[in-house]
Amino acid sequence: MSAADRPVVRRRRGLGIVAGIVWRTRRRGIVVWVSALVAGMVGTAAAVAGMYDTPAKIHTYAEAVTSGSALAAINGQVEGIDSLGGVIQDEFGFLASFLLPLLGIGLVAGSTRREEESRRLETILGGRIARPQPALAALAVATAAIVVTSVLFVGGLVLAGVSASGAILYGAALGGLAFVFAGFAALVAQLALHSRGVYLWSLIMLAVAYALRGVGDATQTWLTWLSPLGWAEKTAPFGSQRWWVLAIPIVVGLALGCAAVWLAGRRDVGSALLGGNAGPPRAGRLQRRPIGLAVWIHRPAALGWLAGGILLTAMMGSLAQQLLDAMAGNPALAESMGIQGGRPLNGFVAVTQLYLAVVAGGYVIQAIGTLRAEEADGRLETRLAGTVSRLRWLAAHTVVVAGGLVLIVVVSSLVLAVSTAWSVGDAHDFGAIMKAGLDYLPAELVLAGLALVLFGWWPRGFGLAWAGYAVVTFIAFLGPGLKLARWVLDLAPTTHVGNPPLGAVDVGTLSALTAVATVLVLLGFVAFNRRDVPQA
Repeated sequence: MSAADRPVVRRRRGLGIVAGIVWRTRRRGIVVWVSALVAGMVGTAAAVAGMYDTPAKIHTYAEAVTSGSALAAINGQVEGIDSLGGVIQDEFGFLASFLLPLLGIGLVAGSTRREEESRRLETILGGRIARPQPALAALAVATAAIVVTSVLFVGGLVLAGVSASGAILYGAALGGLAFVFAGFAALVAQLALHSRGVYLWSLIMLAVAYALRGVGDATQTWLTWLSPLGWAEKTAPFGSQRWWVLAIPIVVGLALGCAAVWLAGRRDVGSALLGGNAGPPRAGRLQRRPIGLAVWIHRPAALGWLAGGILLTAMMGSLAQQLLDAMAGNPALAESMGIQGGRPLNGFVAVTQLYLAVVAGGYVIQAIGTLRAEEADGRLETRLAGTVSRLRWLAAHTVVVAGGLVLIVVVSSLVLAVSTAWSVGDAHDFGAIMKAGLDYLPAELVLAGLALVLFGWWPRGFGLAWAGYAVVTFIAFLGPGLKLARWVLDLAPTTHVGNPPLGAVDVGTLSALTAVATVLVLLGFVAFNRRDVPQA
């Protein structure tokens, strides 16, 4: 080996070492993410193939969901909707719009800025590791996980009976979507000082992308081409198959990733290019209290999920009249959306409130996951070394997380009520819409209780909380439509709420859900009070 080759070999070895560290520290989360996504896709494909097993059934479905532009704003314009692959793409479209970007964001944010916050990155860079290599390794591991997910997607689709070319293009399009958001999260990790900021700005970017794709599809304009979600849709895997569109997310993702790696090699470790100052020299009176510090920690996540809830409910509410008109002209559309019986407006509100319940559930899981990050990064041990007891610390965070949950539900429901009243020209259902949002609070608290139990009892297994959330999301969105068994539907706490305002809400059931949530929260408190802190 010549002397000129030695630096190259050292760089390769350094990158391999860092990639190995990223894999070892993130492998549980990666396995949970990939398994949940693949199970969701394969389950959807198998169930759709079983339900729409004749061309006539597929044609009926296609006629229902292409009535009007309102539904296109939600699930997108699916070319080739009159095929099995098109039906699967339409059914999985709403989930894919959020879960694939979250895959890219979560994998990169956790292994870049969070590692830097914990000062582990500084230790790693103390060896023969070049500064850009940790960011490059994080992107490499995330890309490998995305590729594996896409390949498993393709296998599941082919087994369900979808053509191989369509399955490959659809899997690649979803992989490209995750890749773009992984690159964006890597870039934001160089700009924001905390991992909370990375999640906040990435979620805002996701909300903007969803809005652009929705407005573009509803109005059939070029706005769709401005959204990464639109790029995945425009590949048309089950229609005209535009393979060249795949180049857009690949180029954009590479550009974002290269910019992140370039910036990582040119800034000080522990700094940020935007808002990277050390902050005020002294904390305010409120921030010196456990409740004030908890508000400061959870505020970015709450604002990010609140923005998502407002965007979702504002868009759905403003399209209410269009959807009602479409359902009046095509009853099959209402059936495809799970709206049966009662007033169509009630059915529309019930579907939207279920979407909002899933958004709120995601917030509580992420917020309680922040407590695990506080412990893993060494800040929890410091806090508990003073006069603050464990139970007081956990109680402060629990109250703030619950307050954020109520804020998201109430404000988003208010936006839905106002936008729906504006769309249909009638505010008669204002109170029913607000009540429907509040009816889901016990089910959302059950998810919070499950996350608290895992944090208190088995913090290293907190990834199971996200797995449970993925199962609940899958059942809530697709369970009734795919006619899953009753015992499977009952696994999701949202199933027991009663689909308000379309269905009747049993006060006894809501009380039982509240009791379950209370017991889970208490178990979480007891387990946290008895275990070692910190726990690696």
